Amino acid sequence: MKPSLVIVFLLISFSNFSQVFDEGFLQKLAKKGADHVYNANLDSAFYYADSLKTYIPDHPAVPLMKAVALIWSHIPTISDEVFSVIERQLDSVVFLAEQKAPKLKDSEMMFFAMSAHGLLAEYYADKDYTIKAVREAGRAYLLLKRGFDLTEEYPEFLFTTGLYNYFREMYPKKYPIYKPLLWFFRSGDRELGLEQLEKATEITFLTKVEAHIYLSYIYLRYEYKPERAQEYLSRLCLLYPNNYYAKAKYLESLANPEDFNIASIEMINDLIDHENNYYKLAGHVFLGYYEEAINGNHLKAEIAYRKGLTFGGQIPGHGEFFKGFGYLGLGRVLMAREDSEEAEAVLKQALNYPETEAIKMEARELLSQI
Repeated sequence: MKPSLVIVFLLISFSNFSQVFDEGFLQKLAKKGADHVYNANLDSAFYYADSLKTYIPDHPAVPLMKAVALIWSHIPTISDEVFSVIERQLDSVVFLAEQKAPKLKDSEMMFFAMSAHGLLAEYYADKDYTIKAVREAGRAYLLLKRGFDLTEEYPEFLFTTGLYNYFREMYPKKYPIYKPLLWFFRSGDRELGLEQLEKATEITFLTKVEAHIYLSYIYLRYEYKPERAQEYLSRLCLLYPNNYYAKAKYLESLANPEDFNIASIEMINDLIDHENNYYKLAGHVFLGYYEEAINGNHLKAEIAYRKGLTFGGQIPGHGEFFKGFGYLGLGRVLMAREDSEEAEAVLKQALNYPETEAIKMEARELLSQI
């Protein structure tokens, strides 16, 4: 599951409370809670969610914050058991929003319901529950499109509108299975979407962090411009040092011979020491690359690559980039010691994880040399 845009809706909605609470007390609680969510501090995030519940017991903000806190504490390998809890919280968000505004004409309740539907769609898409994903996306879309024409009046809408414009065009190109199911969604605009997201990182207040997260993801996974992702991810790592997702993606953005010399070995070790096999996979393959590309120690590189891929084997469907990157690195090491037979098998494995065109191209080039 990818980073959620839900925190932005949470914060935007709390901006409306300023009319009632002159001191902005609830906004401050929400902001503190959001900071702990991004820093993957589950207990602290729940503390602030429960604090909000004291003042607004029937407000959808409370289950929404708890749902997002659970997501960020388990991202990206969210089990069905964990998601069943998240799903109940998100269902509560929609129920409470509709209780307060039955037709969701109120912009605040609209944002909360849209956030819940969007998160459900994101999870169902990751699980390949295509019909469920499209159903929830459709519900979110009906609410999202109300903000299309509000970017001048409310700059925070640059983020949501930019996301829509970009992914409406690019997502079905990368995942063609969804293309025939999206015919009723209005067309997007890739260039405009990028422009709006870039602008959101500069002039917005509430959506700034999410704009950084999604732009870095776009430049890594869709545009294949890791150098552009580096600037956004490095800022996130400084702001949220306990956000291992940002650490893994930042190291990915550096994963080339020209840039990896500035990679932090401490950051690599942090990933290795994490209890989640996704981060262990990432940490070990980056250690392998560090030993191969920076230290020139092929023996240590081989050991690290193999260990990382062992962890990767325990999380099917997750960490596909890191698996492909690990097999590619292991293939290079095996070729260097002239073990052509295993190198060929390993490089063919790398082609099974086509998260980026660069991995496929290098694997094919190396295979042509065997």
